[in-house]
Amino acid sequence: MNAFIPRGRTGRVAARLLPLIAAAASFPFAASAEEAAVELDAVTVRANPLGKTSDQLVQPTTVVDGDDLNRKRRGTIGETLENEPGISTTDFGAGAGRPVIRGQAGPRVEILENGISSLDVSDVSPDHAVGIDVGNARSIEVLRGPATLIYGSRALGGVVNVLNGRLPTAVDDGFHGVLEGQYGSNADDRNGALELDYGIGHHQFHVDAAGRKAGEYDIPGNARIDGEGSQGVLANSRTQTNSTGFSYGYVHGGSSLSFAVSTFGAVYGLPQEEEAFINLDQTRYDLQGILDRPLPGIESVKFRGAFNAYDHTEFEAPDEPGTLFRNSQNQSRIEIVHAPLFGFRGVFGVQHDFRRFSAIGEEAFVPSTRTTQVGVFLIEEYAWARGKFEAGVRVNRDTVKPNFTADGELPGPDRGYTPVSFSIGHIYNLTPNDHLKINFSRAQRSAAAEELFAFGPHLATGTFERGLETAATETANNIEVGFDHHDARLSLEGTLYLNSFRNYLYLDEVDTGLNADGSGERSRDGVADRVNEEGEFDAEGDLLLVDYRQANARFYGFEGQAAYKLLVGGPLGLSVRAFGDRVVGELNSGGNLPRVTPARVGFGLDPNYGPFSASLSYTRVFAQNDIATLETRTAGYNLLNIEAAYQFKLTADANADSQLFLRARNVLDDDIRRATSFVKDFAPVPGASVYLGFRLAI
Repeated sequence: MNAFIPRGRTGRVAARLLPLIAAAASFPFAASAEEAAVELDAVTVRANPLGKTSDQLVQPTTVVDGDDLNRKRRGTIGETLENEPGISTTDFGAGAGRPVIRGQAGPRVEILENGISSLDVSDVSPDHAVGIDVGNARSIEVLRGPATLIYGSRALGGVVNVLNGRLPTAVDDGFHGVLEGQYGSNADDRNGALELDYGIGHHQFHVDAAGRKAGEYDIPGNARIDGEGSQGVLANSRTQTNSTGFSYGYVHGGSSLSFAVSTFGAVYGLPQEEEAFINLDQTRYDLQGILDRPLPGIESVKFRGAFNAYDHTEFEAPDEPGTLFRNSQNQSRIEIVHAPLFGFRGVFGVQHDFRRFSAIGEEAFVPSTRTTQVGVFLIEEYAWARGKFEAGVRVNRDTVKPNFTADGELPGPDRGYTPVSFSIGHIYNLTPNDHLKINFSRAQRSAAAEELFAFGPHLATGTFERGLETAATETANNIEVGFDHHDARLSLEGTLYLNSFRNYLYLDEVDTGLNADGSGERSRDGVADRVNEEGEFDAEGDLLLVDYRQANARFYGFEGQAAYKLLVGGPLGLSVRAFGDRVVGELNSGGNLPRVTPARVGFGLDPNYGPFSASLSYTRVFAQNDIATLETRTAGYNLLNIEAAYQFKLTADANADSQLFLRARNVLDDDIRRATSFVKDFAPVPGASVYLGFRLAI
């Protein structure tokens, strides 16, 4: 941590461009698709075992890859995806940021690396980083809405699948590589990535490495909304990450066998505390085998498995270790795709997941637990002249078993769940370029260990959490209607959805006047209780006492995007794009749910001339006034990003273009606080930043 060098405040560089708001709002569906969105339909979505493109899937899907991914790539997965329709980020400073999909986050969003869980503890708390380095990503897929049929109950809100070259399924003859580097003016931000591939005969080798180092970042004003924080710079926002990977694949026709070993490490400050930081290390092992048409009637058999060794230590200050988190997890799945039978083509699968989690230290608010999940699923599709019908079902058996504490106490009883999920949907081809999509799903989720057994101070969120041992299965009934149009010049997509929950698990404040263990004299005063770190009632305590509760709730909203090529066929090309989304989260009994993404609209321009290209992206995020009890209002803000790039070939047979680029982010130097963040009142996002970089490919 001491190796980082903080920088001074970056001044404001431009006035706000308010007229852009009206221009953005003029689009019928507002969303953040780049010019490449028109070509995305040809990309196979590997998170779907039937090998479909995004245009062929009933479920709304986004694929970010190529130049689009290079432009949007940030330090965390959440930041990288935050301007995609329906997606935001939890945002816990520069070191941690998990995607929020349609208002769902944490244990309701499954994050995968090449189709298998990230195997970390990022779903336990928003200050925990995802154990995947975005610097190695070649493509990121997002399945919005319940994906429980394929990936289980942790995918009730959606799936994010990060793809890299670590499990090759094809041989790319010869030597190829990519070297990337960039420098950011804000926080002395330095990023680099290297990827090397060598293919010969049936053999494919792959090596990659990436790293980032940044100091405390500049902000436009005071860190705290009450004006009592650091001025012009966010204190304790330093971050450093590194990752490595090695893999080998043997490929014979459509069959392949590959394995990979990878590491990920991170050290990053927790800006809500003066000196606290997290030191994270993970080593991961992956194996994949694919058999192409092994038997008559079987198109493919695919096996995926991974296991890891993960730990992170939360330091109170340098040389003062606090709580140690460990996660030993293995996950495996097999998918068997059968050829069409009576017109039906489908996939049968089995998935197993075992997780051994422990937290040791004064802030171990979740006890050590063992979680086992076993699921079987079947998805079938039937194509006809005007569309495709799809249906599926999944049954899981999930158990959560707490371990005895050091004092010989059992935090709670073993809990077992049998969630059953199913879906039915249809794509209707109105024309070859126009599709109407209707999907209904019933998805169930088992309670996570922290929701069941949490009891203790959670300083990262400023709360003292108490779990709900009797939590029932959470059930979501989701219906959505979507439309898309794609032709050579116009790409248009829009979706309306309603997600109705029964037994929705959420954190709620308490007003009893009692200590956290239930002792004391009961008194209600209409004000949420506060306690100290020992759980003793104290009206001036640092921690808000919160309980996990269950109630019926609903989320509903829309998301959409549009892109149009204004100039094509000549030396000058020009595309325009627009985006917008809105989600509402509320309890059926009345009241709003906390940390819900506010409404957003935006637009962009993408000119190009020969090897030169540019991009301008503007987003207006509106104020979030629909807040939960005791939650603070989040002001609206304007986000303007600009990029210029020059593309060229290093060699005639290079796999991809090389590039020199200049990127400016948050050009207006606006005070940006995300409504989805636990630390929004203490930690705004970085102010104006300018990045100069290169990408060299052979």
